[in-house]
Amino acid sequence: MSDWTLCIDFGTAYSKAAVAPTGAWSRFDPASVRPLMLSADGQNTFLLDSAVFVDEDRVLFGRAALNEADAQADNKRAALRSFKTLLSVSDLDRALNTNAPATIDPHRVFQMRDLIVLYLAYLLASIERAITADPILAQGGRFSRRYAAPAWRSGDSAGMHDVIVRLFGEAEAFRTAVGKRLLSPDGLSLRAISEALPKAMERAEALEMGLIFEATAAAAYTSVGLEGSGSHMIVVDMGAGTTDIAALARLGPRTIELPEARVTLKQAGDFIDRVIANRVLESAKWAKRQDERTELWSVLMRQMGDIKEAVMADGRATLRNQGRSITLSFRDMEKDEDFREFEKSLRQAYDHALAVVRDDARARGRSDVQAIAVGGGASTPFIQALIRRKMESTRPRVIPRPATPDWAHAREFRGNLAPVFAQLAIAIGGALAPDSMLAARSGISPPANDRSGIPVERD
Repeated sequence: MSDWTLCIDFGTAYSKAAVAPTGAWSRFDPASVRPLMLSADGQNTFLLDSAVFVDEDRVLFGRAALNEADAQADNKRAALRSFKTLLSVSDLDRALNTNAPATIDPHRVFQMRDLIVLYLAYLLASIERAITADPILAQGGRFSRRYAAPAWRSGDSAGMHDVIVRLFGEAEAFRTAVGKRLLSPDGLSLRAISEALPKAMERAEALEMGLIFEATAAAAYTSVGLEGSGSHMIVVDMGAGTTDIAALARLGPRTIELPEARVTLKQAGDFIDRVIANRVLESAKWAKRQDERTELWSVLMRQMGDIKEAVMADGRATLRNQGRSITLSFRDMEKDEDFREFEKSLRQAYDHALAVVRDDARARGRSDVQAIAVGGGASTPFIQALIRRKMESTRPRVIPRPATPDWAHAREFRGNLAPVFAQLAIAIGGALAPDSMLAARSGISPPANDRSGIPVERD
C-alpha cells in the first residue's frame, strides 16, 4: 500500500479535494495526481457545492440544498454558504456559537457551528466516496490530510488551526455515526441529526490535519517539476467571495510568505455576478413591473455561470427570456461604476503587493518575479491583463505564468484536467507541497479502507 497526501480546499462556492503520493514533490509524476470527483451531479463532478439548507423536516446538502433554496426564495428562505468567509472572522468562537438566522434555520435549533460541522461531514463523506471510486486510491494506503486556507490576518490563520481541526473532528465523528445516509439526495432528517450530532460532538477528537496557505499551494503546483522555477512569486486568487493577493519567496528548501504584501478584496466572482445581473436589468426596459424584474433576476442567477463564461471568454453573451433576447458585452460591464471601482482597487492592491515582492527579490539579488492567477476568475480578461502588464522598471522582470501548467495537459488526464485546473489548483498544489511548506502540521490518519461506514438506510 502507498502513502498519500490529501488536500481539501473548501471554497466559498465550491469545495475541492485532490490526492498525490506522499513525496511527489521530489519525484513528480503527473499521472500520480488524483483530483477527486466529489459531486455525483452537476456539470463539473470535481466541484462540490458548498451549501446547507434547513428544510421543514430535514437538512439538504450541496446541489440539492441550492435547488431547494431557489424553490423557496419567495418565502425568504436561503441556504448557508460562504463557510470560508465565516471562518475568517476575528472572533471565531463567538461566530460559531451564534444562532443561525431565521432565513437559514426557521426552526431556530442550530448554531452556526452545527451547520458547518454538518457540511464538513457531508464533504468528508463525499471525499470517502470519491476515494473508493478511484481505482488506484481504492487499493488503500495511509492518508495524511491537510486543508488549504488563505492567510486571512497576520499570523491568525495558523492560530485558528486548532479550532478548524476540531470542527473537522466533530464532522468525522458525525459522519461515522450516520454513515452513507449523508450522501442521500433527500438529505438527513432533523430527527436523525438531533439524535446523532450532540453525541458525536461530545466524543469527537481533533482530526489530524495540516494547514497550507492557499498562496503557498499555488506556488507548489506552479513550481513542481520545474528545475528553473523562480524564487519569488505574486499570486492573484479570485474566487467567489474574495480576491486575495499574496507574495512568496523561496529561500532554499523553505517557502515564506511576505505578509506585508497580503491584500484581500471583498469583491470577487459573486460581485461580478451582481454587476452582470444589474447591467442586464438596466437594459431590459420592458421589465417594468417588480414581478417581471424578479423573474428576470431569477433567470439570470440560474444561468449566470454560462453567461459569465461567455462574457469573459467571447466578449459577449445573449440571454433569452419571454421571447426576448438581451445581449451583454464585456465592454458593457466595464461601463459599470462599481466594476470600475473594483478594477481600480484591484490594480492598487496588485501594485502594492508587486512592489513588496520586487523589493525583496532585488534585495536578495534575484532577477525574476513570477505572476500567477488561480481560482475561478484566473482566466478573466482583467486578471490576465493585470499579471501581463508591462512594468516601467525592467528589474526584477515580471514573468506571467499560465493558470494551467504544462503538466496538466499530460495524456494521462485525457483532456479532463486542464479545462478545470484553475478551480482545482489550490487542492492539487496543497497535495503536492512538501511538509516544509505547511503553516501547521499534524500526523497521519487511519488507512482509507479501515474507516468505518454504515450501510444506507432510511431515516
